[in-house]
Amino acid sequence: MLPVCLALLCLVNCAYGQQVTTIRSSDFGKFNQIFLNDSVWFYHPGELPTGKQHMTTTLGWDTLHHTIFGKANTPRRWTGMAWFGIWIKADTGLVNKKFFIRINHDGASEMFIDGKPIGGYGKVGHSAQQMEAIRAPREIIPVWFADTRPHLLTMRYSNFFGVYPNFLGFQLSIGDYTIRAEKTREGKQLLDYLPMFAAAQLILGLLHFLFFLFYPRQKLNAYYALFVLLIGINGIAVYHYYLTPYPSVQYFADFTTFACKVLIMWAAVLLLYVLNYRQIPRWRMIALTGITLFYLTEYILRFWVFKVETWTDYFSVAYFVCMMDGLWSATQVIKRGQKDAWLIGIGVGIIILVYFFAWDDTFTIWRYDLNAMRLFVMGAGSLVLPLCLSLYLALDFARTNQKLTVKLREVENLSAQALAQEAEKTELIATEARRLEQIVQLRTAELKEQADKLLELDAVKSRFFTNITHEFKTPLTLIMNPAKELLYTPNRDTNKNLRLIISNAERLLQLINQLLDLSKVESGLMDVNLAPIDLVSLVKRHTLSYESLALQKGIRLNFTAYKDTLWILTDRDKMDKVVLNILSNAIKFTDEGSVEIALRQNPEAANNTFVLTVADTGKGIPTAKLPYIFTRFYQVDPSDTRSAEGTGIGLALTKELVELMGGQITAESTEDLYTQIRINMPYQATEAVTIPSAETLTDEVFISMPDTGEVLVADENSPLILLIEDHHELREFIRQSLAGRYRLITAADGEEGIALGLQHIPNLVITDLMMPKVSGYEVSETLKKDQKTSHIPVIILTAKADLDSRIQGIETGADAYLAKPFDQRELLALIENLISVREQLRLHYSTRDLWLKDTIALPTIEQDFIARIRQAVESHLNEEGYSADQLAADIGLSRTQLHRKLKGLIGQAPGELIRIVRLQYAHDLLERRVATVSEVAYMVGFGSPASFSASFSRHFGFAPSKVVEA
Repeated sequence: MLPVCLALLCLVNCAYGQQVTTIRSSDFGKFNQIFLNDSVWFYHPGELPTGKQHMTTTLGWDTLHHTIFGKANTPRRWTGMAWFGIWIKADTGLVNKKFFIRINHDGASEMFIDGKPIGGYGKVGHSAQQMEAIRAPREIIPVWFADTRPHLLTMRYSNFFGVYPNFLGFQLSIGDYTIRAEKTREGKQLLDYLPMFAAAQLILGLLHFLFFLFYPRQKLNAYYALFVLLIGINGIAVYHYYLTPYPSVQYFADFTTFACKVLIMWAAVLLLYVLNYRQIPRWRMIALTGITLFYLTEYILRFWVFKVETWTDYFSVAYFVCMMDGLWSATQVIKRGQKDAWLIGIGVGIIILVYFFAWDDTFTIWRYDLNAMRLFVMGAGSLVLPLCLSLYLALDFARTNQKLTVKLREVENLSAQALAQEAEKTELIATEARRLEQIVQLRTAELKEQADKLLELDAVKSRFFTNITHEFKTPLTLIMNPAKELLYTPNRDTNKNLRLIISNAERLLQLINQLLDLSKVESGLMDVNLAPIDLVSLVKRHTLSYESLALQKGIRLNFTAYKDTLWILTDRDKMDKVVLNILSNAIKFTDEGSVEIALRQNPEAANNTFVLTVADTGKGIPTAKLPYIFTRFYQVDPSDTRSAEGTGIGLALTKELVELMGGQITAESTEDLYTQIRINMPYQATEAVTIPSAETLTDEVFISMPDTGEVLVADENSPLILLIEDHHELREFIRQSLAGRYRLITAADGEEGIALGLQHIPNLVITDLMMPKVSGYEVSETLKKDQKTSHIPVIILTAKADLDSRIQGIETGADAYLAKPFDQRELLALIENLISVREQLRLHYSTRDLWLKDTIALPTIEQDFIARIRQAVESHLNEEGYSADQLAADIGLSRTQLHRKLKGLIGQAPGELIRIVRLQYAHDLLERRVATVSEVAYMVGFGSPASFSASFSRHFGFAPSKVVEA
């Protein structure tokens, strides 16, 4: 038996040895590759049986000697899909050397060596609908042979389309990878120039077509544009013919190149006819057009009707005859002495040479591996005639332009002579017209400037009245409400309320006096009453009056003077107002650092002049706004979130008073760094006089109760109210008014208020509208959009009581809008009503077992929150240990926040809520008789049926068994 097997094995090896293609480096030839089209191939129609072993043998396969076959010579039993195999082995000198395999086909392929896949192109299928045809003539697949044994190269191949009837098969070659890769790269670089050449031609064509549209009389531009556009289209078609991966696109590009070469010939000759003849001879036009139509019809029949790949049509002869006739026309133009016409002759000659030596390759001078260079030469050469024509047309246009320029000069000279006679007559009219035009422009500019000033003044005054309203209404609130308390509770300790009334009445008086002083200065009715004063003492006394406020804000306040006393003659009242205004501004806008006040002599002034400077390390003033700070009613920050209150008249009045007393005031500032106010004022020295010592101003008006943020406990079960108010006195008044009835936390600005609201989850929020950093609108909108605080009622306090402001407040979600000055009783009633309505809503839902499914009365954000609660509980219904902590974590809140949210919204704690949901779900299961009582107990998360029955009976008033029996 063994000898028989050895004999069979020898026969098989012998057979393979006779049918193996050996790869030798000497066979690579000048193309560095071996074409395997005509080698011994094995062929298996259709699919192979499943299993890898069938891909490593060709036993039982047919032999095939030509892989490039068409519809007329297809292999036996070819149905569009088959397996092809070839045995190859490397010569001894080529072992482990890097080869390439290159395949050219119009179908789809999958390639294997000894059953292992090495690549392929497209998608092989059993029908035209299943396959995807892809070309890859310039792609190479690297392979290595580790020994000199025969190896089986198999290919699964399908082609149901047959774009080219004579090319259903494939062409396969193998060669040195390194050399081929370099040549492929070089060829690709050359081919990449084709789209650039085509783009240049298309741009030239479009440019000259535009020239024709702008100047239709020059018809040469139209013919030139047609010619160049056809060359550009042909370049794009050639590029796609060689590089497109899609066979159908290649076929269409092939047809396009054939059609374009006919049309290019027609357009070129027609262009030369137009250049030579004023009227093209009819017989030439008919002959040229007839030849063109003949070949166009031929190519349409060849590509789309008969689909014949090779067809002897002698077009090169027709091309040569027609182009020589066109060249003869160009020669006639040159003979007539047409300037620069020789350019056209050169271009026509070169385009003829390019066609025969590169495009058609009539003399077969380009080898296979130089095809990319041939195409490059063809693309570059196609640009020569368009460039020559463009240069000719440009020179012709320049000559025409020069002639027109000469004519225009002649016309201008004649016109100048004629106009000179009229110039004297029109000079007076022109001069008067210019004068009137200047007057109109001047008046227009003045009116525009006045209109701009009026608009700016209107805007400034609108802001001023808004701010002055706020400045008036806050003190009025603090006057009216304490006064009413004194009226209704006469036995109450009145010192604190009286002090509040007096300080705010003085604040109103100060504002009114500032307005009156500004009015007096404006009308020129304010006098300067000179009296001897000690300027050092005056400034020091005002500095001391702000010491406690500076201490409270944590800033340093320092006054230095160049001498201990300085007695001068000046208006004491006006000097007081000047010093107080600049000091109060410096401290108001400084949150950290220091305020330095300095009094010194001005050595540069001719007369006695003192310099008073107040420098702070506050917020500073933007450079663009610094020139306007002494303008009446102007505010650097006119927004609702400005950091300090003001009316915009303090600095304006200060400037007026300083200038009234003969001085000057200036400001220097850098934003976020510092501000310095400097007063230069001449003075008349005087002798010291004895005057009664003035008491230092009291500090009580500047002292506010510290806001610790701690809860003032009226009763642990009392509602918790968050008060956000930047005015310290109003905040303290409301705080004391509510402290006995409600628990209270306070914030001095909107940013702090939002943080406290999210932390404590109060029952109600009272917020001012105009506050630093964040306005009341933003506070309301932020709290209403956050799921933790969306249920909390919000009251906005403001001096802006107009309809638009109220609508804006409502749009942010505010529940009430209370205008200043408000009545304390109205505020208390409004608080009580909102808390009562919220309490009724809580009672409504806390007494309903089915509240989770009946939330239509709640806002949308609350309905979404309840839905999330329901989903979280139901997803853990059977988990006995599911607690309030886990529920809070699933919702994304802390346990405290969830507890306050649910208690405020529906009056139920999280643990109680989980228990109610479980019992209600159990009731539904028992009603539908889904399971027994014991099974239901475990299904809803109870540890034992006994504890479940006890909880069920307490909640519903009857045992769970009653539900089953009913």
